[in-house]
Amino acid sequence: MCGRFYIDSEDELYRRFLERMYECDNDDSPPFSGGEIFPTDFVPVLDEAGPRVMQWGFARFDGKGKVINARSETALEKAMFRTPMLSRPASFSDARSGRCLIPATGYFEWETRGKQKIKYKLRPAGEGLFTFAGLYRSEAGAKTPVFVILTAPAAEGISFIHDRMPLILPPERREAWLGDAAGAAKLLTEGAREIEYEPAIQ
Repeated sequence: MCGRFYIDSEDELYRRFLERMYECDNDDSPPFSGGEIFPTDFVPVLDEAGPRVMQWGFARFDGKGKVINARSETALEKAMFRTPMLSRPASFSDARSGRCLIPATGYFEWETRGKQKIKYKLRPAGEGLFTFAGLYRSEAGAKTPVFVILTAPAAEGISFIHDRMPLILPPERREAWLGDAAGAAKLLTEGAREIEYEPAIQ
């Protein structure tokens, strides 16, 4: 799964991403978080129309809490995720749901050893800023769209930490993810598998 991630606000590519967002009409967007990102935080996200601020977490059907992740294996089957997965609005400006990319410079996971939990920081090998594959939608009463992060079975080298990991799309797959829905469906098994990790500073 992915329950926390990290954005290095000094990363050059991320700073360019923010500059692009500021060039858009985002004057009414709420402030977004930097550093370690938690569920329900507001963060800059890229959708088919460009960068904008979204909030992390879909509201559950029963209204009790948030859904922050979606399994890539069932994203085309589950009612909550099927519509965003297949979305291809005629007008991007009118989009109420769809696919998105969430920039990050690392994510966190915990290994359980008996009663001890060890926190690790993970990232694709050899990459700086990278992107999670995500889904977004508009919700009644929400000031911004909300998003979830897709997850996949963990790569072999990190499965001892956790059996799930975020679906991380390499740069050459990003345009296809945001574009054609049929093409995006084929990318649900195309995430990065070479992952670096190190103990996180507590």
